[in-house]
Amino acid sequence: MSTNYSSFIPYSIISGVFAALSSVFAKLFSDERTALFHTHIASYLNMEPEKISLMFTRLTCFVLIFGCNSVMWTSFTKALNMAPSSIQVSIVNGAVNLGTSAILGSLIFNEPLTLRWWIGASFILTGTILLSHSQKKREEKDKKD
Repeated sequence: MSTNYSSFIPYSIISGVFAALSSVFAKLFSDERTALFHTHIASYLNMEPEKISLMFTRLTCFVLIFGCNSVMWTSFTKALNMAPSSIQVSIVNGAVNLGTSAILGSLIFNEPLTLRWWIGASFILTGTILLSHSQKKREEKDKKD
């Protein structure tokens, strides 16, 4: 029976995206911009922005935090079960989470993506990849012995 180890990658990507989405909904739950967004949507739909509907919007964000976390952990666990090494899942998940968080933060919250941020993200990903290669070499060495 042959195992296709690349089948863990889609689950790792899904896990990273939903981890980032969970963070976005957590910020929207407590951020003042949610009230502004709610007012904009209410005026677009010709509704009166009321405190009850704003609470409903915040409650929706709160529920989506748990929904996204559930999907994230489910797909992360499936990826771990399919992958030859947990570090590979962590690299893909971390890279996707980092990238998606950066894009969503910039689009939704107008957070700047400075050169310093890109350098820091590159160091994090490079370090994770180096750890992965050292673990792979150690495993190959153990198999030879």
